[in-house]
Amino acid sequence: MDRPTFSESWSRVSRLTPTLRPQVQVRRRSLCRQRWYVLHEPVSQQFFRLNPVAYHLVGLLDGHRIVDDAWRLTLERYGDDAPTQPEVVGLLGQLNQANLLRVDLPVDAEPLLRRSGEQRARRWAGQAMSILFLQVPLLDPDPFLSRLLPLMRPLLSVVGLILWAVWVTVCAVLFLPHLGTFIHDSGSILAPANWGWVMVFFILIKLVHETGHGLVCKRLGGNVHEAGIMLLVLFPCPYVDTTSAWAFESRFQRVLVGAAGMMFELTIAGGAALVWLHADPGTTVRQVAHNIVLVASVATVIFNANPLMRFDGYFILSDLLEVPNLYDRSMQHLKWLGQRYAFGMTAAPPVATDRGERRILLVYGVLAAIYRVVVMAGIAMLIAVRFFTIGLALAIWTVGAWLLFPLGKFVHWLATSPALHRQRNRAVLVSVATALALLLAIGLVPAPQYQRTVGVVEARQRADVAIQSDGFVQEVKAEVGDEVRQGQVLLVCDNPILRAQRRQLVAQIKGLQLEETYALRNPADLAVAQAKHRALQQALDDANERIADLVVRSPLAGRLAGPPLAPLLGRYVKRGHVVAQVEDLRSLRVTALVDQAQNALGFFNSIRAVELRAPGDVGVDLPSRVLQTFDSGRTQLPHPALGALDGGPVATDPHDPKGMTALRPQFEIWLAVPPPRTAADPPFLPGERVYVRFTLAQRRPLLWQWIHRFRQIFREPWET
Repeated sequence: MDRPTFSESWSRVSRLTPTLRPQVQVRRRSLCRQRWYVLHEPVSQQFFRLNPVAYHLVGLLDGHRIVDDAWRLTLERYGDDAPTQPEVVGLLGQLNQANLLRVDLPVDAEPLLRRSGEQRARRWAGQAMSILFLQVPLLDPDPFLSRLLPLMRPLLSVVGLILWAVWVTVCAVLFLPHLGTFIHDSGSILAPANWGWVMVFFILIKLVHETGHGLVCKRLGGNVHEAGIMLLVLFPCPYVDTTSAWAFESRFQRVLVGAAGMMFELTIAGGAALVWLHADPGTTVRQVAHNIVLVASVATVIFNANPLMRFDGYFILSDLLEVPNLYDRSMQHLKWLGQRYAFGMTAAPPVATDRGERRILLVYGVLAAIYRVVVMAGIAMLIAVRFFTIGLALAIWTVGAWLLFPLGKFVHWLATSPALHRQRNRAVLVSVATALALLLAIGLVPAPQYQRTVGVVEARQRADVAIQSDGFVQEVKAEVGDEVRQGQVLLVCDNPILRAQRRQLVAQIKGLQLEETYALRNPADLAVAQAKHRALQQALDDANERIADLVVRSPLAGRLAGPPLAPLLGRYVKRGHVVAQVEDLRSLRVTALVDQAQNALGFFNSIRAVELRAPGDVGVDLPSRVLQTFDSGRTQLPHPALGALDGGPVATDPHDPKGMTALRPQFEIWLAVPPPRTAADPPFLPGERVYVRFTLAQRRPLLWQWIHRFRQIFREPWET
C-alpha cells in the first residue's frame, strides 16, 4: 500500500518529549491470534490498543527522547512496517485525547495534539446527537455493590453458574409445552390498563439486571464507579458502567460480565414462569407473573441480546470475536473502503490489517448500519404518531442528528479535507453521481405499494350466553375454552324465593280444587273459582318456566369464550346478564378496519393481494382474500381488541369507558382465515389480533410513498 512517509506537520511535533502517564497500566493481550498491548488509565477508564510496532515507538518515548529520534529508531528496526510520520502524529493525538500521554505542548503543536479537555463536551454533544438514547450519570454504586458482594459471593462462583444453568433448564422444560397458551394470552400486555404494571416491572427488573453486571464485574476484580439513568426512547432505564471489565485478560470473564444482566433476568423469568403455570387463570397473580416473564425473557433477548445495538449482545460479540470498538471500527472501515475504492485515496490508512478482521468489520458494519437506520426510522415514526407534539420534535431532532448533521460534515470534508487535495474532483463527482442515482431510484422507479393494518379474528356464527332467570349460581358445568354442544348445560342456578312461590302456587291450586267441588251446585261460584284456577295455573306455568331457565344451556355448538365462569359460583346473577359467548370455530373471519384518511373506497378497489401474520409467528405470511367490504364508515368498533384501550391501533373516544367508539369513522373489511399450514400449527382463535398487509395494484416510487405517509402523520392527529 502506498503510504506518504512524511508529514507537513512533522516539524511541529518532532521536538516534543512525551511519555506515558505514570498511572497508565500496560497489559499484553492476544487478540485474533495476534499480540497487542492494551494501555489502561484506571481513573478515567480509558483503554487504547497498540500493535507491537506502535508500542515499541511509544515505549521509546521516555520523557527525554524526542519524537523524531523515537521514530527513526523504530524505522531502522521495522522498516516498511514502521508507522509513517502522519500515522505517528495521529497516534500521539489519539493517546493525548485519551489522557494517556504527558507532554508539554508548545503553542504551534496545540492544535495537533489538543487534549480532550473537550472530552466531556464531546460526550454531551454525542448525547445530544442521539437524544433518544440519553445517558445521565447519577451516583457511584461501588459502596452498595461492595456491601452486597459478600452476600452474593457463594452464588457468583462455578457452583452458582451450574445451579443457574440447572434452574433455567428446568424452568424452560416445564414452561415450553405451554408456550402457545402464553403467547395467546400476551395480547393483554398492550392494553393501556396494563402499561403501569409493565413500566414498574421493567424498571425493577432492569435494576436487578444492572446490579448483576456490577456484582459480577466486582467479583472478577473490576471497578464500577458510575451508574445512572438512560432515557431509552424517552423511557427511563438504569445503567451501570462496567468498562473496567475490558482490562480482564480472560475473554470468558469479559463475556460473563456482559451476560450477567441477562442471566439475572432469566433467573427471575424462570421463577415467574413457574408461578404463571400454577396460578389460576384470570387472577392478578397470573397476570403479574405473565408480565414478569415477558419483561425478563422476551424483552431482554430482543433488546439486550441483540448485537446490532450497543447493548449486552454487542459487547459479548465484540469479546467473542476479540474485536474491540466493533461498531466504531466497522463504520471507520466502511469509510475507508469508500475513500480507497470510490474516491481513489490509496494513501488512506486502513482500520485493520488482518484479512479476517476486515471481513468481520465489513459484515458487521453493513448489518449494523442498515439495522440502525431502520430502527431509528421506526422509532421516529412511532413517537411522531403516539406523542405528536414533543415526540415529533424529538424525532426530527434525532433524524437530523443521524442524517443532516453527518451529511453536513461529509460535505465540509469534501470541500476542505487536505487528504483530498489530489482526488477532490473525483470524490465530488462520485458523491454527486451516487446521490443522483439514489434519488432517481427512489423517486422514479415504481415499487410495490403496501398498506398495513391490524385485524381481529371473529366467528360469523356466535351467540351470547345470557342468564334467563334471576338466581344464585350453584354449579359451573363448563369453562371458557371448552367445546360445547347445542343445548349442553353450562350453568346451574337456584332461586329459593322462586321455588317458594311455586310451592305456594301449588298449594293455592289444590285449595281451589276443593272450592270448585263445593261450587258445582252454584254456577256463579263455579265460574269465579275456575277463573282463579286459570290465573294461578298461568302463574305456576310462568314459575316453572323461570325455574327451568335457571339451567343455562349453550345456544349453539362451538367454543365457549369470555371471562372465566368459576368466579360466578355463589353469586347472584340477574336476567339478561351475558356471562359468555359460544363461537362456531368453523365460521371464522378476520375483521380489519381502514381509516377514512386512506380513501377507503379507492383503497378497496386497488387491493391485489392480502397476507396475514399471526402474532406468535410474524415471520410467516399466510395468504388470505377479501370476503366483503363496507362502503360506509362508522365509529362503533366491531370488537374491543381493535381499540387503543385494549391495545389495538384505533384511537378511541376517551369519554367511552368501554373503548368501543373510534374518534374517526372506520371502514370495515372482512377477510378469510387461512387454514393452518401444518397439523402442528395452532389454529386461529376468536378474539386474536392478526397483522394484515394489503398489496395494492398500483406501483409507486418509494419517495412518493414516504411523502404520502409523512403527510398522514401531520394530518391525522388534527383531524376529528
